[in-house]
Amino acid sequence: MALTLDRVADGSTAGKKWNTELLAYFGAILGTAGGCMYEISEAITHDMGEVEPFAQIVAEISVSTLATAALFAGISIIRNRRLSYL
Repeated sequence: MALTLDRVADGSTAGKKWNTELLAYFGAILGTAGGCMYEISEAITHDMGEVEPFAQIVAEISVSTLATAALFAGISIIRNRRLSYL
């Protein structure tokens, strides 16, 4: 499961492209894990809001998942654009 698609003929890492879909997937996994850890710590400290707890938990985990997936995909897109200019 490589993070790159292309290799340069001489084997250098300068021309490798980043796999945007795979990095977005990894970002989603990390975002889900981070969101779950946040919700667990919030439940342990009993710092729940007055909103429906289930809706709040699902919304916060979903937002963290989508945000980190978008962040990782955006970094990959920017990196691939910079490589195409080199």
